[in-house]
Amino acid sequence: MTTGSDFPATEQAAPATATATATGTATAPASPFAYGADDVPHVLDVYEDMRCSYCATVEHELGGTITGLADRGTYRIGYHVANFLDRGNVRGGSTNSLAALAAAAEQGVDQFMALRAALFSYRRTYGSEGLADLDVIRGVVAQTSGIDFLAVSKTINEDRFRLWALEAGPAALASLHAAWEAAGLPGPAGTPAAFLDGKAVEVLTEDGVPISPDEFEANVLAALQSDSASRSSSTR
Repeated sequence: MTTGSDFPATEQAAPATATATATGTATAPASPFAYGADDVPHVLDVYEDMRCSYCATVEHELGGTITGLADRGTYRIGYHVANFLDRGNVRGGSTNSLAALAAAAEQGVDQFMALRAALFSYRRTYGSEGLADLDVIRGVVAQTSGIDFLAVSKTINEDRFRLWALEAGPAALASLHAAWEAAGLPGPAGTPAAFLDGKAVEVLTEDGVPISPDEFEANVLAALQSDSASRSSSTR
Protein backbone atom coordinates (compact mmCIF):
# COMPACT_ATOMS: atom_id res chain seq x y z
CA MET A 1 0.00 0.00 0.00
CA THR A 2 1.24 3.50 -0.84
CA THR A 3 1.18 6.08 1.95
CA GLY A 4 2.42 9.63 2.22
CA SER A 5 5.83 10.89 3.33
CA ASP A 6 4.79 12.59 6.59
CA PHE A 7 5.67 9.21 8.15
CA PRO A 8 6.36 6.42 8.98
CA ALA A 9 3.78 6.07 11.69
CA THR A 10 6.02 5.21 14.61
CA GLU A 11 5.32 4.78 18.28
CA GLN A 12 5.15 8.13 20.01
CA ALA A 13 8.04 9.23 22.17
CA ALA A 14 7.45 12.45 24.12
CA PRO A 15 10.18 15.02 23.37
CA ALA A 16 11.79 16.91 26.22
CA THR A 17 9.77 20.02 25.33
CA ALA A 18 6.42 18.25 25.77
CA THR A 19 5.88 19.33 29.36
CA ALA A 20 2.25 20.54 29.20
CA THR A 21 -0.03 18.87 31.70
CA ALA A 22 -3.07 17.15 30.23
CA THR A 23 -6.39 17.57 31.97
CA GLY A 24 -9.94 16.40 31.41
CA THR A 25 -11.74 13.13 31.74
CA ALA A 26 -11.14 10.03 29.62
CA THR A 27 -14.80 9.64 28.66
CA ALA A 28 -15.86 10.33 25.07
CA PRO A 29 -17.58 8.84 22.04
CA ALA A 30 -16.37 5.42 21.00
CA SER A 31 -13.30 5.15 18.82
CA PRO A 32 -13.16 4.48 15.95
CA PHE A 33 -15.73 7.03 14.97
CA ALA A 34 -18.52 5.27 13.07
CA TYR A 35 -20.29 6.30 9.88
CA GLY A 36 -22.95 4.26 8.11
CA ALA A 37 -25.65 1.78 9.05
CA ASP A 38 -24.78 -0.53 11.95
CA ASP A 39 -26.27 -3.57 10.21
CA VAL A 40 -24.04 -3.40 7.12
CA PRO A 41 -21.71 -6.44 7.26
CA HIS A 42 -18.69 -4.96 5.48
CA VAL A 43 -16.43 -2.48 7.25
CA LEU A 44 -13.98 0.03 5.78
CA ASP A 45 -11.41 1.03 8.39
CA VAL A 46 -9.82 4.38 7.60
CA TYR A 47 -6.64 5.48 9.39
CA GLU A 48 -5.63 9.12 9.46
CA ASP A 49 -3.95 11.87 11.43
CA MET A 50 -5.48 15.35 11.22
CA ARG A 51 -2.03 16.89 10.66
CA CYS A 52 -1.30 14.52 7.77
CA SER A 53 -1.15 16.41 4.46
CA TYR A 54 -1.85 13.28 2.42
CA CYS A 55 -4.88 12.47 4.56
CA ALA A 56 -6.24 15.95 3.90
CA THR A 57 -5.70 15.55 0.16
CA VAL A 58 -7.36 12.13 0.10
CA GLU A 59 -10.35 13.55 1.98
CA HIS A 60 -10.59 16.38 -0.57
CA GLU A 61 -10.37 14.08 -3.58
CA LEU A 62 -12.04 10.89 -2.34
CA GLY A 63 -14.02 11.81 0.76
CA GLY A 64 -17.33 12.12 -1.06
CA THR A 65 -16.83 8.79 -2.82
CA ILE A 66 -15.85 7.01 0.39
CA THR A 67 -18.88 8.24 2.32
CA GLY A 68 -21.12 7.84 -0.74
CA LEU A 69 -20.44 4.12 -0.84
CA ALA A 70 -21.33 3.93 2.85
CA ASP A 71 -24.56 5.82 2.16
CA ARG A 72 -25.39 3.18 -0.47
CA GLY A 73 -24.85 0.40 2.07
CA THR A 74 -21.69 -0.98 0.46
CA TYR A 75 -19.88 -0.83 3.79
CA ARG A 76 -19.84 1.10 7.04
CA ILE A 77 -16.82 3.17 8.01
CA GLY A 78 -14.67 3.24 11.11
CA TYR A 79 -12.49 6.36 11.28
CA HIS A 80 -9.37 5.69 13.36
CA VAL A 81 -7.84 9.10 14.12
CA ALA A 82 -4.26 8.94 15.36
CA ASN A 83 -2.03 11.66 16.80
CA PHE A 84 1.46 10.29 16.15
CA LEU A 85 2.49 13.40 14.19
CA ASP A 86 2.47 15.33 17.48
CA ARG A 87 5.47 13.20 18.49
CA GLY A 88 4.35 13.13 22.11
CA ASN A 89 3.35 16.80 22.43
CA VAL A 90 0.18 16.57 24.53
CA ARG A 91 -1.00 19.91 23.17
CA GLY A 92 -0.10 19.31 19.54
CA GLY A 93 -2.37 19.89 16.57
CA SER A 94 -3.30 16.25 16.08
CA THR A 95 -4.38 15.86 19.71
CA ASN A 96 -6.22 19.20 19.72
CA SER A 97 -8.09 18.16 16.58
CA LEU A 98 -8.93 14.71 17.94
CA ALA A 99 -10.30 16.20 21.16
CA ALA A 100 -12.43 18.65 19.15
CA LEU A 101 -13.71 15.82 16.97
CA ALA A 102 -14.79 13.96 20.09
CA ALA A 103 -16.71 17.04 21.22
CA ALA A 104 -18.41 17.26 17.83
CA ALA A 105 -19.18 13.53 17.81
CA GLU A 106 -20.91 13.98 21.14
CA GLN A 107 -23.47 16.07 19.23
CA GLY A 108 -23.87 13.52 16.43
CA VAL A 109 -22.25 11.80 13.47
CA ASP A 110 -23.16 14.64 11.09
CA GLN A 111 -21.38 17.12 13.35
CA PHE A 112 -18.33 14.86 13.55
CA MET A 113 -18.19 14.48 9.78
CA ALA A 114 -18.63 18.21 9.23
CA LEU A 115 -15.83 19.17 11.61
CA ARG A 116 -13.55 16.45 10.26
CA ALA A 117 -13.98 17.85 6.74
CA ALA A 118 -13.45 21.42 7.98
CA LEU A 119 -10.25 20.53 9.84
CA PHE A 120 -8.84 18.76 6.80
CA SER A 121 -9.80 21.77 4.66
CA TYR A 122 -7.89 24.01 7.05
CA ARG A 123 -4.92 21.61 6.88
CA ARG A 124 -4.88 21.74 3.07
CA THR A 125 -5.08 25.53 2.99
CA TYR A 126 -2.91 26.65 5.90
CA GLY A 127 -0.77 23.68 6.92
CA SER A 128 -0.76 21.91 10.28
CA GLU A 129 1.05 24.28 12.62
CA GLY A 130 -2.03 26.37 13.39
CA LEU A 131 -3.88 23.34 14.73
CA ALA A 132 -1.69 23.54 17.85
CA ASP A 133 -3.51 26.80 18.66
CA LEU A 134 -6.88 26.24 20.34
CA ASP A 135 -8.09 29.60 19.03
CA VAL A 136 -7.59 28.23 15.52
CA ILE A 137 -9.53 25.08 16.42
CA ARG A 138 -12.34 27.23 17.80
CA GLY A 139 -12.29 29.31 14.64
CA VAL A 140 -12.71 26.21 12.48
CA VAL A 141 -15.56 25.02 14.70
CA ALA A 142 -17.25 28.43 14.46
CA GLN A 143 -17.23 28.24 10.67
CA THR A 144 -18.61 24.68 10.56
CA SER A 145 -22.33 24.57 9.96
CA GLY A 146 -24.58 22.32 12.04
CA ILE A 147 -22.40 22.39 15.17
CA ASP A 148 -23.37 23.96 18.48
CA PHE A 149 -20.32 26.21 18.68
CA LEU A 150 -20.85 27.28 22.28
CA ALA A 151 -21.08 23.69 23.49
CA VAL A 152 -17.94 22.59 21.62
CA SER A 153 -16.06 25.72 22.61
CA LYS A 154 -16.94 25.10 26.26
CA THR A 155 -15.67 21.52 25.96
CA ILE A 156 -12.43 22.75 24.40
CA ASN A 157 -11.99 25.38 27.13
CA GLU A 158 -12.46 22.73 29.80
CA ASP A 159 -10.03 20.32 28.06
CA ARG A 160 -12.66 17.68 28.70
CA PHE A 161 -11.56 15.25 25.98
CA ARG A 162 -7.78 15.76 26.03
CA LEU A 163 -6.96 12.73 28.15
CA TRP A 164 -9.33 10.68 26.02
CA ALA A 165 -7.55 11.91 22.88
CA LEU A 166 -4.18 11.02 24.38
CA GLU A 167 -5.45 7.46 24.80
CA ALA A 168 -7.49 7.15 21.59
CA GLY A 169 -4.71 8.49 19.35
CA PRO A 170 -2.12 5.84 20.29
CA ALA A 171 -4.88 3.20 20.22
CA ALA A 172 -5.60 4.15 16.61
CA LEU A 173 -1.89 3.89 15.81
CA ALA A 174 -1.68 0.45 17.43
CA SER A 175 -4.72 -0.65 15.43
CA LEU A 176 -3.07 0.59 12.23
CA HIS A 177 0.08 -1.44 12.93
CA ALA A 178 -2.02 -4.52 13.64
CA ALA A 179 -4.09 -4.09 10.46
CA TRP A 180 -0.93 -3.48 8.42
CA GLU A 181 0.70 -6.64 9.73
CA ALA A 182 -2.45 -8.74 9.34
CA ALA A 183 -2.79 -7.64 5.72
CA GLY A 184 0.83 -8.68 5.08
CA LEU A 185 1.87 -5.26 3.78
CA PRO A 186 5.57 -4.49 3.30
CA GLY A 187 7.40 -1.54 4.75
CA PRO A 188 6.46 0.71 7.65
CA ALA A 189 2.83 1.52 8.35
CA GLY A 190 1.62 4.99 7.49
CA THR A 191 -1.39 7.16 6.85
CA PRO A 192 -3.66 7.54 5.05
CA ALA A 193 -4.58 3.87 4.96
CA ALA A 194 -7.81 1.98 4.37
CA PHE A 195 -8.74 -1.66 4.91
CA LEU A 196 -11.95 -3.29 3.70
CA ASP A 197 -12.77 -6.25 5.91
CA GLY A 198 -9.07 -6.38 6.76
CA LYS A 199 -7.82 -6.20 3.16
CA ALA A 200 -5.81 -3.16 2.08
CA VAL A 201 -7.52 -0.75 -0.30
CA GLU A 202 -5.32 1.73 -2.15
CA VAL A 203 -6.10 5.41 -1.79
CA LEU A 204 -2.82 6.80 -3.19
CA THR A 205 -0.84 6.13 -6.34
CA GLU A 206 2.86 5.29 -6.20
CA ASP A 207 3.47 8.99 -6.79
CA GLY A 208 1.61 9.88 -3.62
CA VAL A 209 -1.48 11.39 -5.24
CA PRO A 210 -5.02 10.15 -4.62
CA ILE A 211 -6.40 7.58 -7.02
CA SER A 212 -9.51 8.65 -8.91
CA PRO A 213 -12.96 8.22 -7.38
CA ASP A 214 -13.82 5.72 -10.12
CA GLU A 215 -10.70 3.69 -9.35
CA PHE A 216 -11.48 3.62 -5.66
CA GLU A 217 -15.04 2.45 -6.22
CA ALA A 218 -13.90 -0.18 -8.72
CA ASN A 219 -11.28 -1.47 -6.28
CA VAL A 220 -13.86 -1.71 -3.49
CA LEU A 221 -16.41 -3.54 -5.63
CA ALA A 222 -13.72 -5.90 -6.97
CA ALA A 223 -12.59 -6.70 -3.44
CA LEU A 224 -16.14 -7.45 -2.35
CA GLN A 225 -16.77 -9.66 -5.38
CA SER A 226 -13.53 -11.54 -4.75
CA ASP A 227 -14.48 -12.06 -1.12
CA SER A 228 -17.94 -13.27 -2.10
CA ALA A 229 -16.49 -15.69 -4.64
CA SER A 230 -14.04 -17.05 -2.07
CA ARG A 231 -16.83 -17.67 0.44
CA SER A 232 -18.97 -19.40 -2.19
CA SER A 233 -16.06 -21.63 -3.18
CA SER A 234 -15.34 -22.59 0.42
CA THR A 235 -18.94 -23.72 1.02
CA ARG A 236 -19.08 -26.10 -1.93
